[in-house]
Formats: sequence, C-alpha cells, structure tokens
Amino acid sequence: MIFKIARYEVKPERREAAEQAIREFAEYVAAQLEGSDWATYREKDNPNRYVSIISIVDERSEDWHRRAPGTKKFTDALYPCLVGEVHFTDYELVATSEP
Repeated sequence: MIFKIARYEVKPERREAAEQAIREFAEYVAAQLEGSDWATYREKDNPNRYVSIISIVDERSEDWHRRAPGTKKFTDALYPCLVGEVHFTDYELVATSEP
C-alpha cells in the first residue's frame, strides 16, 4: 500500500469552490479509481486549511490515479483556489485498528 498526505490552504473567498471540487473528486475516486481511497478534512480552527489522506494499493494504481482525467479536472479546479502549494508527504503504515 502507498499512503500520502496532502496539506494545503485555500483563499477564503475561494473556499466554496474548493470544497465543491473536493466533493466532486471524492465521488470520482469512489466511482472510477479502484484501488484508491481518498478523504479530505478541514482544519477546525482554520477552515481554510485542509489535509487529504490518500491510500493506493500499488504503484500501478498510483500512476493511474495521477494520470486519470478526473484528477486533472480536480487539480484544474483546486489549484487556482490555493494559497501557496500543495505539500505531499509519503507515509508507511506502522499499525492500524482496521481488520
């Protein structure tokens, strides 16, 4: 499994547009990107900051996730809303409560 965290901040006046893009992409991942899970959380104390947690079964699926038309549509909608850049960090699983 491949695990990534993406952290980013959006312009306050673009928050609604960003969240619409986030919701649409979540639906796209669920319907079209088998082998990928994606969830985004908004920071409680600063509602313009987000973290997306991505898990992908393997490198082949990660490559497809990156090149998928819905991913391009999402980034085209999200990136103009950003303050700065998206910061990606790769992680390795140490433990989980999931079966």
